[in-house]
Amino acid sequence: MIELAPNHKLGLTLSNPVMIAAGFNGYGSAYHPLIELSVFGALVTNPITLRPRRGSPQPRLQETTAGFVLDTGSQNPGVKKIIREYSRIWRGLDVPVIAHLPAEEPDDLFRTARALDSTEAIAAIELGLPPQTTLRDIEHWLRALREGCMLPLLVKLPLETAVELSVAVARGGADALVIGSPPWGTATGSSRGEMVDGYLYGPALHSLALHRVRVISELVDVPLVAGGGIHSLADAQAFLTAGAAAVQIDSLLWLQPQLTGELALALAL
Repeated sequence: MIELAPNHKLGLTLSNPVMIAAGFNGYGSAYHPLIELSVFGALVTNPITLRPRRGSPQPRLQETTAGFVLDTGSQNPGVKKIIREYSRIWRGLDVPVIAHLPAEEPDDLFRTARALDSTEAIAAIELGLPPQTTLRDIEHWLRALREGCMLPLLVKLPLETAVELSVAVARGGADALVIGSPPWGTATGSSRGEMVDGYLYGPALHSLALHRVRVISELVDVPLVAGGGIHSLADAQAFLTAGAAAVQIDSLLWLQPQLTGELALALAL
């Protein structure tokens, strides 16, 4: 068993170190029956905000030489509708469900976290920090989430500033750190040559994330969850060797969904 919130009274226990990252399996049922969720350690949901978000205009997705760029703009129908449609599904899953909350106004975070906590179907909250996060932002956001719910709190750091923010986030009360959100990139569309901006996903991110996990593991004493460019068993094992307690699978789930389950089974405790 893996404990991602050892200092939290509720804890967050995973039976497998392989998690599904936010944005890659909807709110719990997008890939049914292509993958068996029970083999994973946890599922992180698509973004959840207080109010509905229409998301970014099209085109949002464009392939690159070694991956793709994607920007959904955190599109989602808002926390009330998500709870209404998915809370029963969450209770029926055999894995912990972690709600991913993009950073927004502290009061909005507070209300979203409180609503999710009241469902008794969510095991933890994952706060996603934007690249331009300041130390004051961290203080306000973490306080809002702590006041809004009693659930364990994971904080997903941007890869670009993960090292710089890690200590402050850990000291601010995060139960675990997720390393981390991919960098921003631009790709040229193949049809009309339009430029598509978005977060960059793909195998090349593995080396960037692996370096940051090695550095941050020496700076903080909270569990680390690593993600970025995991496309093989060796990729996942490298993160665990570098100091991560668990890993999150993202782009591989879109490319080879069945392989993600094979990785989870290979790393079963």
